[in-house]
Amino acid sequence: MLHIFDENCLSRYESWFELKEGRKVFLRPVLPTDEYLIVDLFNKLHLASIYMRFLTHLNALPEDLLFQLTHIDYDKKFALAALVQEDGKDFAVAVARYGYDPKDDITDLAVTVRDDWQNNGLGKSLLLKIISIGKEHGITRFVSMLDPKNKIIKHILQESGYQIKYIHKDGYALVEIFV
Repeated sequence: MLHIFDENCLSRYESWFELKEGRKVFLRPVLPTDEYLIVDLFNKLHLASIYMRFLTHLNALPEDLLFQLTHIDYDKKFALAALVQEDGKDFAVAVARYGYDPKDDITDLAVTVRDDWQNNGLGKSLLLKIISIGKEHGITRFVSMLDPKNKIIKHILQESGYQIKYIHKDGYALVEIFV
């Protein structure tokens, strides 16, 4: 069943988050009109960060992937953007998302933080917030494919308080998060 939400309904997911060093970011659901924000965020990521997020080398976001990242149902698929203003314009500095895949019966989880905004608690906060939203929507298990060298996300997951299980496969780590 397709859920139709208006933007007013989504306002309950809006909040401000203060980073360890004092800067504030505005968290809100990703909207279909955010394609330019997602492209800009992607373009400001280092190549290594793009690889850690997508586990492949991408020079640009394919149109079909960009559509998937911005057109969500806010139930089985949900995404939060962390926004800041720089020079009077809005910029996304991070995104956290989950998406249920009925074919494989899994809910994939991902967090991306712009390199110059990392190590401030934003990634951990977004991860915990998106998991909480997923739990609210009945999701009890998330999965993600990781590069085993991604020590940052492993540390964040370890500190999350959730039960974590790793399965190593084909040079990658499949992580299961039970909530």
